[in-house]
Amino acid sequence: MSKAGLVPARAQRGSAVLRWWMALAGCVLTAPAGAQLAPRITGESVIAQLDAAQRDLAVKAQASADPQLVATSDQLARMAGDLRATLSGSDATKPVDIIDARAQAKARRAQAAAQRTRAYLDISGGCLGGDARALADALAATVKRLAEAADSSKDAQPVIDAVETLDHQPLFALHPGDKPLAFALIGTSLSDAQCADPQITATDGQGAPLAVQPVITGVSAARIELKLPPSQMLDPGSYVLHVVPKRKAFLLGCVTQPEAVAVVQVAKPLRLSVDYTLTAMCGADRGGAEKSVPLGAGTLPDISAYGSTVSQQIDTTACGDPLSYAVSATVRRADGSSASIGPIVQSANASITAGLPGGLSLNWNPSIHTMFVRSGANTCKGVH
Repeated sequence: MSKAGLVPARAQRGSAVLRWWMALAGCVLTAPAGAQLAPRITGESVIAQLDAAQRDLAVKAQASADPQLVATSDQLARMAGDLRATLSGSDATKPVDIIDARAQAKARRAQAAAQRTRAYLDISGGCLGGDARALADALAATVKRLAEAADSSKDAQPVIDAVETLDHQPLFALHPGDKPLAFALIGTSLSDAQCADPQITATDGQGAPLAVQPVITGVSAARIELKLPPSQMLDPGSYVLHVVPKRKAFLLGCVTQPEAVAVVQVAKPLRLSVDYTLTAMCGADRGGAEKSVPLGAGTLPDISAYGSTVSQQIDTTACGDPLSYAVSATVRRADGSSASIGPIVQSANASITAGLPGGLSLNWNPSIHTMFVRSGANTCKGVH
């Protein structure tokens, strides 16, 4: 073939290459802004996160008058001050990945405390009574352990940033139940694929190992999935998960790393009681006036599970010709707190339905002379 005959083929190949590069450039130029990588974490950004979380927690602590939240907020402020002192000179503006190992570990623990506090603030609004107490206890224990963890000179120290359900919902506390518990620990350097799975030990708040230990069901450097025995076997209180991973080191093999810890609280069993008062406005006797007649005052059976219903029949024969009914109710929690509604008045021909604090619903059904209270789904998102 002559050289003249080769030119068109080369031109075609060159044209194809040019079109490929133009298509690639078009993909890059039209890529959505959301696909951009996030900036690397620096000491300054960690301090900013910690300061913001501390301020918001201080506001919640003041509003709730909870001394434990005040103490946790103070602990966060001390962590921020300690990190500022540690990151002297230009270290504060450098990516956390490249600073001194001890300073890096302190920064990552501070970030974990900030993230755990932020998760608490995001979900705690719907929590009442013992559930609110369990969340605050779990946060306090977590921040305390992160603040008091010993420094180490080892690189890539493991840190647990969050505890969550398998469907990625924040988890701070558990209700006693008869089913095995499955959840995940989220963090940094939790495992090395070249080494055996990390060692995980569950203890109570005083450090005593549990009789039955968690089982790892899935593991990666950033996530460990676990299964625990049913929580009905655990007394209310704090439980600590100690994670000790190994990391492959040149010439040394798999070397044990410092432990990372996570805290989960077991809440007190759900127990709600409802006191009620039912009165009727009775029709007037011949030549008399309408009168209010008390029909019943008492306490319904305790509610001990979400989604359950309790009821009680009430004798209404004291008022043979009711014109209307009035209901008042008080919800009492196991921790001694209470909240009341009523009186709510309705025609004697109609039911009375009212929402009660804590996700309860009350119903007086005059046709069958029965008072019902139903517990809805758990409104506290951090307790499962």
